[in-house]
Amino acid sequence: MTESTLLHLSNDELLRTTRAVRKRLDYERPVSRQLIEECLQLALQAPNGGNLNSWRWIIIDDPDVLRQVAEIYNGGLDDFIATFGDAGYAGAHVPGAERIETSTQHLRDNFHRLPAVLLPLISGRTDQASGHPGAVFWQAGMWGSIIQAVWSFMLALRARGLGSAWTTGHLWREQAMADLLSIPYDRYTQVGLFPIAYTLGTDFKPAHREPLEKVMSWNTFED
Repeated sequence: MTESTLLHLSNDELLRTTRAVRKRLDYERPVSRQLIEECLQLALQAPNGGNLNSWRWIIIDDPDVLRQVAEIYNGGLDDFIATFGDAGYAGAHVPGAERIETSTQHLRDNFHRLPAVLLPLISGRTDQASGHPGAVFWQAGMWGSIIQAVWSFMLALRARGLGSAWTTGHLWREQAMADLLSIPYDRYTQVGLFPIAYTLGTDFKPAHREPLEKVMSWNTFED
């Protein structure tokens, strides 16, 4: 399969089988900048608030920088894990939690070997909006102006035989990442880190989800 070859998944197959990929990332196979830019060009067609295009996209493929990014990522996850206390991780009861844990550890062990990583930014600081009377409005608008584009990027990767995962562990050390990559911390919120790599095989299946009737209601809230 050449880099520009699509998997020819139907729209429904693409939506149903785009998974968070960690263990099945190919850490050895290079990914060209041209291919990454092709996927990002598609992602930029996603809706964003007021069409302000207030996002920025940093792609990291320098091995020396990636090693430092990996250190911050792993350090942030250590900070997060330290908050669990005796109760442990709140999601430990979720079906497949053990597989998620082992795959997350696999990514931690190999993060520095990734061909590339995407770090999206959105203009503004969500934490500064927290004390504002319209905080929910502003925060929803900020996240709504970037999340759709990131997901489009992940779909574009999947359609071309690549994979990614939404990781946020480094945000426990967001300032350190800002310092490393010269990001104006007071002006931009970091969204996450997104691995970019070909996948080992392209056959992915739907994941466990709660039945629709358990999480959906019509016209009023039901718990």
